[in-house]
Amino acid sequence: MISLTYIVTEITDKKIEKLLASVFSSMDYEILSDFVLSKDGFFKEQVKRIFKENPNASEQDIEFEFEDWIDIKWKQKILKVNPSNFTKTNLKHMVKRKFGYASLKDIPNDDERNKDQRNLLKKLKSEEIDAVIVLKHGSEYRLLEGWHRTMAILSSGNNGETDPTKWDTVKLNAWVGTGSSVKNIW
Repeated sequence: MISLTYIVTEITDKKIEKLLASVFSSMDYEILSDFVLSKDGFFKEQVKRIFKENPNASEQDIEFEFEDWIDIKWKQKILKVNPSNFTKTNLKHMVKRKFGYASLKDIPNDDERNKDQRNLLKKLKSEEIDAVIVLKHGSEYRLLEGWHRTMAILSSGNNGETDPTKWDTVKLNAWVGTGSSVKNIW
C-alpha cells in the first residue's frame, strides 16, 4: 500500500523540480539536472524552507532567493589543473578522502563510485569524462558537483610527490561558473 506521506512527498518534489526548472530556465540542462535538481540537494531544501516559511511564495520569491545563482554565467571548458587550483576546503576534503582511495560511510556507494571513475579513466581521456561543476573566483576553483570524477582525474596526475599540490596538471572537463555574483555565494 502506498502511504499518503509518499504521495504528498512525490507531488511536492515534482512541483519543486518544475519550479526550479522554470527559475533556472536559462541554465544548461546538464548543470540543472546534475546540480540544481540533485536529490536532497541545496536548492530543493531551500525551496522547501521557503514554502514552509511562506506557503504562498511565488516563482518571483524563489527567483529572488536564488538571484546570485541565476546571475552566474556558465561555460563548458577543458581546464588544466592540479589539486592546488581548488579551494583549501575542497583540497582538505580530497586529502581526507585520499583522492577517492578512502571511502566515507555517509556517501552512498562511495567506494563503488570511486572505483567506477578510476576504471572509466582507463578507457577514456580525462577530458572525455562527463563535465564536473565548479565556480571560479580569481584563480581558484570551488568544486560543487562531480567529486568522484574530479578526485579520480586529479589522482591520475600523481607523480610520486607526497604533496598533492605539486602533482602534474591534468585535463578536467568542467562547467565553470563565473561572474560578479560568484563572490556573493563563495
